[in-house]
Amino acid sequence: MNKFTLQLMSASSLAILLSGCSLFLTDHSDDYQDGTPKATTLVVPEGSVPSKDVLVIPNEDKIASLEPSKPFTTPRAPFIFYPMVDVGVMEQDDSLELSVPANMEQSKRIVADFLTALNGAGDPIASQTQDQIISIPFDFHPQGWWASLWSGITRLHPAQTAFSFRFSESGEKTLVSVQFRNEQQDVEPTGWMSPVQNDDAYSVAVRLWGAMGRQLNQSSAYLSNRNDASSFPVWVDHQGLYAIYLGNNVSQSDIEAKLNAADIYLIPGVENMLAPVRPEDVARVGDVIDFSVPLSSGKKLESIKTIRRDLDDVSWEEREYAYKITHQKAGDFLVIDVSSMAFPEVVSFHLAQRFVN
Repeated sequence: MNKFTLQLMSASSLAILLSGCSLFLTDHSDDYQDGTPKATTLVVPEGSVPSKDVLVIPNEDKIASLEPSKPFTTPRAPFIFYPMVDVGVMEQDDSLELSVPANMEQSKRIVADFLTALNGAGDPIASQTQDQIISIPFDFHPQGWWASLWSGITRLHPAQTAFSFRFSESGEKTLVSVQFRNEQQDVEPTGWMSPVQNDDAYSVAVRLWGAMGRQLNQSSAYLSNRNDASSFPVWVDHQGLYAIYLGNNVSQSDIEAKLNAADIYLIPGVENMLAPVRPEDVARVGDVIDFSVPLSSGKKLESIKTIRRDLDDVSWEEREYAYKITHQKAGDFLVIDVSSMAFPEVVSFHLAQRFVN
């Protein structure tokens, strides 16, 4: 018997075996379709109360009537922004000074915690003395694989940013002097400079300002100056962006009064837009602007007109921003949208300073 015949016989036997059940056994799967219901009548004594099925709800008379449904409101967290202590900011020639209403040890602890959060893993402090903390260099723009390979070949490595924090007591406050320098592999580091000269360093400095203000507010929550700390108009969220506390149940006239006091202007004809300059001074795409062209003689031709195609060369003061009024448990807040900026923390900081007396 060859192999094919064996396979054919096996398949035939299997088919007969599977179909045999239906040939010799009765299928009762459809019997329910021919069944008839059986009902039994309950025999009760004459004069009895007839029985009936009733849904009994305990204490039904104590359940209040249903109120008309209301429009659904999306729940939100009770705390989006957090209050801050008034931390003074002073720009020096080679540093940015923070006037912290705390002693030196507390200020150093806040800076160390901030650097730990900024680094994410490992020790972020390169050296520390009694009055100074120097951080490790931070790489705010990590290289990709190809760029890293090219740096290894050319030995031209990108610069990284290190920070210096000097602490000095001034009465009941502590002055924290923030500086930065660029460090590059196989290259001598630069001198210490003010964070204002570098966008990445400036962004870190203004985030530190918000972190200090929030941490000091939490640490002094049960002290006598808690009310003074909460009166500071600038509040901060987890991302380092700032909002302005307006109060409770503010009206449109109240909002306009606070904006006018901060030299911030509403854009007429556009809903929920404002600018740090007058509406006629706001830069917009499509504006006709002067374009200077250098000539071979070294002079500049000032009479060429061109159309502004983008806002890449426009400073934050000359832009317009969308805003909204956010409500949370503490009250109403003015939130200015700076998400379109390259460094939103810096722009949010500049706008918030307009509201600080």
